[in-house]
Amino acid sequence: MTFACRAALTVAAVLLTSSALTAQPAGQRTPPRMIQPGQQAPVGTAVLRGVVVAADTGAPIRRAQVRASAPGAQETRTTLTDEQGRFELRELAGGRYTITATKGGFITLQYGQRRPSEPGTPVDLAAGQTLEKLVVGLPRGSVITGRIVDEFGEPLTGAQVRVLRYGYAAGARRLLPAGQSDRTDDQGTFRVFGLPPGEYVVSATLNEDRGGAFRPRGGNADDEPATGYAPTYFPGTTNAGDAQRVTVGLGQEVSGIGFGLSLMPLAKVSGRVVGLAGLELAGMVMALPDDMVRQAMSPPRGAPVNADGTFELRGLAPGRYTLVVGGRGRRGGGEEPTGRASVAVSGVDLTGITIGLAPPAVVRGVVVTDTGAVGLRSAQVRVSFTPAQPAVADAFRNRGGGINSDFTFELGGITEPGYLRVTPPPGWFLKHILHDGRNVTDEPLVVEAGAQLTGVRVVLTQTASGVSGSVRDDRGNAVLDATVVVFPDDERQWVFQSRFIRTARPDTSGRFEIAGLPAGDDYRVVALQGLEDGQATDPVFLASLRERSERLSLAEGEAKALELRFRQ
Repeated sequence: MTFACRAALTVAAVLLTSSALTAQPAGQRTPPRMIQPGQQAPVGTAVLRGVVVAADTGAPIRRAQVRASAPGAQETRTTLTDEQGRFELRELAGGRYTITATKGGFITLQYGQRRPSEPGTPVDLAAGQTLEKLVVGLPRGSVITGRIVDEFGEPLTGAQVRVLRYGYAAGARRLLPAGQSDRTDDQGTFRVFGLPPGEYVVSATLNEDRGGAFRPRGGNADDEPATGYAPTYFPGTTNAGDAQRVTVGLGQEVSGIGFGLSLMPLAKVSGRVVGLAGLELAGMVMALPDDMVRQAMSPPRGAPVNADGTFELRGLAPGRYTLVVGGRGRRGGGEEPTGRASVAVSGVDLTGITIGLAPPAVVRGVVVTDTGAVGLRSAQVRVSFTPAQPAVADAFRNRGGGINSDFTFELGGITEPGYLRVTPPPGWFLKHILHDGRNVTDEPLVVEAGAQLTGVRVVLTQTASGVSGSVRDDRGNAVLDATVVVFPDDERQWVFQSRFIRTARPDTSGRFEIAGLPAGDDYRVVALQGLEDGQATDPVFLASLRERSERLSLAEGEAKALELRFRQ
């Protein structure tokens, strides 16, 4: 992103957010309390009021969606602005709220947000408090227009066009879809709007059948053409790394982005699914592109598994794929056996691919508290399993969810090493996860296929370590648009969704809070600006922070107060 683009959005946000936060005197936030079984959660008593306006004119924006969310309080409310652009959210519990405003044609922003791809300023709301005169100014979105043609230079109708930008996902920097997609009209033209200023990659593909084939015209499952259109990037390359960046300023329309889709050979991939004794071979084989961009641009190709275990996938464009298969078996309990295999397609048919089915592993356990306290509701706790490799996590997502009424849980469908993750209710924190007396809280579990891992104990506590404080510049003034990053010195803990890595923004009173950090004497802490969403989990970025960060230690249950100096 260019400096001019960052500056333009910064100005637009500062003009509208540096004013107008007037509130009653802040009270003490009500601490989370235990909810007895069968007891209803109390109705909140706090109120948020404000207005959403256009950043360039100050005119009110009608029917903008305003969402206030407080993850720490598990509270989310949504409303629409009225004819004067005003909004009101009532009956809110006390907490630190992020306020987000959305309207078609405008850039979606959080209250206090000054730069693209970074969070806004949280609003600290006490029980019974009324905060009003909140102002969220939405800049008008940028627009990219152009035309997509075929190999003969004629317009392609119905081509799907997406714009992409580099961002952080699953612990690494990747090319990710941004904004809304569009489909070309009868003249092959497209218009993607509502974009923040920045640098984009424009992509297009043509999927004329619902199965996701990259074919140019007609055909059916039994009559696949030998060639088809591959995902193509401006100015006409099939390699995203060779794509030309398109830079747009705040509220700018960039036109003339035209290119032709590339025609390339399609291939068939065939083979056999090898089952287990007593397994009825049925189901589907799905070809998932390993590239996240192609996952977003095209639906996966699928084919049925025949009674003899054979399968044939057609219409696959060149690239790497993970073949995923699930069978329906007569096996009591647990989930269905699954299998997968990786293939590289280069326009030549692949045969003889073997996918072995294996029963997924199951993890069973119970959630307890360190003091045996009662009153914690099982519906408030979630336990899940996250694959250790981010690329796998992208494709297969988390396993798990809520727990049973007796606080037991069962996680099935586990086919790769991963971590147990716990989401407790407000005021509760994960102390540790034990199995056979061993602490496995921060270790990837490696479970054999079909294994039953039992006796896992998830221990929750209300005794938490954490930090709070303020960020100040060289003159001692509070810095509201900085982000505080706490991370471990041990590189082995720099993993995706690490509980040792946390970020926080100062709220409207200039204070930040990070609760629930594991105790330890090897943390580092730093305050900086321009941190992109998800960037703090990138190991390369964390390594660059070592020299500019300060050391931090936390004892069990210690709440440490910090005054950090902002570092450019």
